[in-house]
Amino acid sequence: VSMENPVMKYIELENIGSGGFGDVCRAFNTATGREVAIKKINLQGQGRKQVTVNEIMVMKNNRNPNVVNYLDSYLVDDELWLVMEYMDGGSLHDVISKTYLSEDEMAAISRECLKGLDFLHSNHVIHRDVKSCNILLRTDGSVKL
Repeated sequence: VSMENPVMKYIELENIGSGGFGDVCRAFNTATGREVAIKKINLQGQGRKQVTVNEIMVMKNNRNPNVVNYLDSYLVDDELWLVMEYMDGGSLHDVISKTYLSEDEMAAISRECLKGLDFLHSNHVIHRDVKSCNILLRTDGSVKL
C-alpha cells in the first residue's frame, strides 16, 4: 500500500458503484492515459480489515485473464483506495437488468467465470462472493471475477 497522494495521479470521472465496503469510481490515470476503477474502502469502523488485506494480496498475487487486474493501492486519510483495471462493460448484474442474453452468451460468460474460479482454486483461493454484481465484463467480450 502506497502512502503517496494519488489525487494528482488520478482524475475521478464518475461513481460506478457502491456497497457496504464503500464506493467504486471510474477514473483517469494522468500518467498512463488509461481508465481505471478505484474501489474506495472506508477503514473507519471497518471490522473486516484482514479481509481487505487478503483481497489486496489475492489480486496482487493471482494474475489471470479471468481475474480483475490489481494495479495499485493507496492509503488516503481513512480510506484505502484499490486501483484496478476498468471493465467498460459493467457488471453482469447491470447487463442482465437491461437486456436479454441468449443461452450461448450465458454459457460463454459461465465458462469464463469457471476458468477464473478454477485458477483461483488451483492457487488455494476461495472467492466467497460469486454473484452477478461481482462478474465484470468488457465490450471486447472479456469476463472477469
